[in-house]
This record gives sequence, structure tokens and C-alpha cells, in this order.
Amino acid sequence: WYGFNPGSTLGITANGYGDIAALCAVTTTMAAAAGSISSLFTDTILNYVAEGEAEYDLTMAMNGCLAGLVGITAGCSVVEPWASVIIGLIAGIVYVFSSKLLCILKIDDAVDAIPVHFFNGIWGCIA
Repeated sequence: WYGFNPGSTLGITANGYGDIAALCAVTTTMAAAAGSISSLFTDTILNYVAEGEAEYDLTMAMNGCLAGLVGITAGCSVVEPWASVIIGLIAGIVYVFSSKLLCILKIDDAVDAIPVHFFNGIWGCIA
């Protein structure tokens, strides 16, 4: 993602592209971190309510990180860093609920590619 988002400026020159590339790197990092945290704790809370037992699922955290990355990609060069945190937080939540939706609908997606890329791609375009 760091090659893609900041690299989409197509160069770092005196024309301000360096500032845009730096903003892309910052917003990408913050959205990924926020997506990881929100998906981990959203899943933990949902499991605690359903089963009465807290369990921290590392796969939710990692896919939440990817969800934050997908969610920020469309707007990484134009959003403020604080907004990238909000986008990442919501992306993590979108991931958890869309993953559970696929289970309810009995759609097999072993690596959760649809919740990460499809649902959060839509969220990223809306955000």
C-alpha cells in the first residue's frame, strides 16, 4: 500500500508532490491502525455479548487492518489525518459486520476477501 498510495503521486518534485505523498503515507498508516483496532474490539464485544466470553481474534485484527487500507485508498491524498482515523474505524466495523453477514448468508469466503475488498471498497468511495 505504501508503494501504491504515496506512489500514485508519480514523483516527488518541487511542485508539492512530496507533501501529497507524505499525506498519503500518514493517512494510510492511521486508517490501517484504526481499522485493526476497531475490528478486533468490535468482534470481541460481539462475541462477549453472544457467548459471555471475551476472545481476541488476531485474524479479525489483520483483516481489519486491510479493511482500513482499502477504505482509505480512494481518498488518501485529500483527507486530513484525523478523518483517516474515522474512515479506518468505520472500515473495521464494516468488515466485521459484512464478514458475519456472509456467514449468515452461507457464502463461503475463506479469506474474507469480499468483506475486506468489496464492502470496504464501497465504504472508501462513500467516505
